[in-house]
Amino acid sequence: MRKFLIITRSLDRHIDLIESIKSAIETMGGLCEVAVSPDNEDEESVFVPEGTECILTVGGDGTLIGSAQMTFGSGIPLLGVNRGHLGYLCDLNEDTIFDALERLFQDQYSVEERMMLSGHIVDADGRKQPSVQALNDIVISAGQGLNVIQLSVYVDGEYLYSYVCDGMIFSTPTGSTAYNLSANGPIVDPKTSVILLTPINPHTLNSRSIVLDPNAEIEVEVIPRRHKTPESASIAFDGGHKRILHPGEKLVVCRANATTKMIALSQISFLERMSKKLQEN
Repeated sequence: MRKFLIITRSLDRHIDLIESIKSAIETMGGLCEVAVSPDNEDEESVFVPEGTECILTVGGDGTLIGSAQMTFGSGIPLLGVNRGHLGYLCDLNEDTIFDALERLFQDQYSVEERMMLSGHIVDADGRKQPSVQALNDIVISAGQGLNVIQLSVYVDGEYLYSYVCDGMIFSTPTGSTAYNLSANGPIVDPKTSVILLTPINPHTLNSRSIVLDPNAEIEVEVIPRRHKTPESASIAFDGGHKRILHPGEKLVVCRANATTKMIALSQISFLERMSKKLQEN
């Protein structure tokens, strides 16, 4: 591995570390470019130079997740350098990155594939809006001025249930330790492939998370509960790319047609890492 791209959200904040990483790569005979991700998440993605073998993200989990979205389908593995809060995705920090670079140059690493989700809205006339991908989750929440919403869910065309809730999370195994975990959803090994459906504060005692086949196609509709009040839902893809789901429209969630590849350097198992994270929290 010799050709790298560094992606960051804040060049000014991380400039010293980025320059040190770039210098170390070039000293070892490699090539390194630096890109700043756009402020507007719907803007065009960053330019990835041809032949790039590894994307280093400098920031936190959010920077890595955004980079996974921007480089979706490229097949280039990601490796996160954490400068933010405690995270689950970024294995490295400013003290360990330089030893890690030596291992990358010596090809002493493995690559894990992480499942992603894809979601799109189909309007009342049957027109499909552009799809957006997510590494962690796709979240539906009550629209402005609403406390709760009613969501009808269909799986592979078969009616599942109508939830009265604050919202709903569709999560990948990677995202199982994010919002899904806060909503009492299950923790899933990130190397597996499933779709997790977790209602947010459901207004019933028997609503639990459901683990679905990774190849399932899920459709969600907003069911109006009050005749005189327009009811809609807000959709977020990995916390961004906000969309509005109106009555008569449906959100379609399915497995994305590509994965995110992540470089693994640690010999620590998922269970050991999770045990440490839970004890820290």
